[in-house]
Amino acid sequence: MAISFNSFSSSQDMLDPNQISYRPPKVAGSFYPADPDSLKEMIKEYLDLQQPKKVNTEIYGLISPHAGYVFSGSVAGKAYREIIGSDYDLVVIISPSHFKSFKGSSVFDGEAYVTPLGISKVDTEFAKKLTSINEYVFLSNIGHGWKDSSAEHSLEVQIPFLQTVLPDVKIVPIVMGSQDFKGIHTLSMALIKTIISLNKKILLVASSDLSHFYDYNTARKLDISFIKLLSAYDYFSLSSQLYLHKVEACGGGPIATVMIVSEYLGANKLVPLKYANSGDSPAGKTRRDRVVGYLAAALTKDEDYTPSFPTFTDEEKEILLNTARESIKRTVTNTTQEEKIRNYVPRNLGEFLTCFVTIRKNGKLRACMGHTYPRSSLIVEVEEVAKLAATQDYRFGPIQKSELDSLDIEITILSRFYKIFDISEIVIGRDGLLIRYENATGLLLPQVATENNWDTQTFLEHLCRKAGFPEDYYLNPDAELYRFSAVIIK
Repeated sequence: MAISFNSFSSSQDMLDPNQISYRPPKVAGSFYPADPDSLKEMIKEYLDLQQPKKVNTEIYGLISPHAGYVFSGSVAGKAYREIIGSDYDLVVIISPSHFKSFKGSSVFDGEAYVTPLGISKVDTEFAKKLTSINEYVFLSNIGHGWKDSSAEHSLEVQIPFLQTVLPDVKIVPIVMGSQDFKGIHTLSMALIKTIISLNKKILLVASSDLSHFYDYNTARKLDISFIKLLSAYDYFSLSSQLYLHKVEACGGGPIATVMIVSEYLGANKLVPLKYANSGDSPAGKTRRDRVVGYLAAALTKDEDYTPSFPTFTDEEKEILLNTARESIKRTVTNTTQEEKIRNYVPRNLGEFLTCFVTIRKNGKLRACMGHTYPRSSLIVEVEEVAKLAATQDYRFGPIQKSELDSLDIEITILSRFYKIFDISEIVIGRDGLLIRYENATGLLLPQVATENNWDTQTFLEHLCRKAGFPEDYYLNPDAELYRFSAVIIK
């Protein structure tokens, strides 16, 4: 739809922002050009159309940065280039809230977002259905205002790219006020239920930059660690490490949400398309002491792709078991480790994997402790988790010196965690389970169900008890359920 950008913006200035159904552009002229022709030329340059696409299968989601175009536009363009020629009923854009603090996710209650390139209409049917699922996802102007000097930019800057590559496609603009576990879960499930109900083909866009304001080399190291989590499609570890400030992304919540919903739709692979930081751009070369990281990525389905999980050799298994035994003995006897020079560490033991160490005495459970996401390489994880099992399992108390000769050790190495969308997905013998509600969790390993001959319902009930919840709490829509597979070494 053709509009006069200047006259439209001026006429809107007379209205109360709460009465505006067409949101005018706020950062045109600062984050990107206000002149339509200049904007078109800039986006065309960033799309880099002479280069071939990197993804040749269906794309369910994109990750795109949201800084000023002179800094991040060349990265964003590599994401949007991949969907040229695609057909979607609507695009759901999810951004963080940089300036407004609020709980939940705010879905724009107006009819359109406007840029110098025209009007992007909101799919109001989808928006209304989406906000009827739970109270944490609501229709609102919060986060979508434009009159404040601190008006949100991260959603708006995605729209000119969409208007260029998917002309006339409808949008659903969402700003996440809270990017905690609950915020991610409630928005993800509301999106999935709405997609099922309305049966529309959607593209999801997560608007996010990565690390902020480190020197060039430090930023690259931090961002590469973050991208490694994404490439493993590990949204559980991603959200956990964001919560603990181990990795950085201002739109970590939108990214995790897009990964979860895309997986439900069929995605099984995240393809990084381009990484750079502001120090790589002509506009930012003079400030390499203080850069911001940017990533373009696509979430797609690759029929030939299988997530990698190591197959451990007998030698590797023995090394891990010995590491656990020695760690337990040193911890219990309060002795220090002798300096050893290991000529090599098998490659699989250097992978970032998480594990649990189970200790049995005379065939009975004596302790079991572990991590839900890896802090270090597997061999270091085993050593650290064994210490926890020896001292921190409150159910049984610390291991005593007199018990050391009667202990059996079992190591369970976990796959990534998959969100459970329906309990029919659970397979006894294959799956371990985790339940999380807000910051409380409970976890049971796969072998627990088979050893006790439980069915799925009994497994879930015991899982809830482990977390300290009522045994039917897995039915609570605010509770998150995850499954995982495992390699057991004993």
